[in-house]
Amino acid sequence: MASLLWVMPKEKNWTLIPLLGERYVINILEDLLEGEKRFVDLADVCPNEKTRAVKLRKLEESGLIETVSLKIWKRFFVHYKLTERGKTTLQELMRIENHYSLGEE
Repeated sequence: MASLLWVMPKEKNWTLIPLLGERYVINILEDLLEGEKRFVDLADVCPNEKTRAVKLRKLEESGLIETVSLKIWKRFFVHYKLTERGKTTLQELMRIENHYSLGEE
């Protein structure tokens, strides 16, 4: 049986995996998979406004989401949407979850 463990270089700096492990992050990504959402639309998956703002900023800095400004009449509205990197990351997480939750080897 081949070992799935490999040695990572010591200089490797993990940034994405710890972010994905933070509370509400996967919930936000999953909600954005349905389409663009406003800040207030994400309140169901992350109820605290300050926490939601921090998580959205981190997700944007990591390149998983982006902001889109929409102008309706004279007002601008900011929406959040998944980037291709975000979609790919979430799909890969879903694949891993399905694989291990079903007990596949």
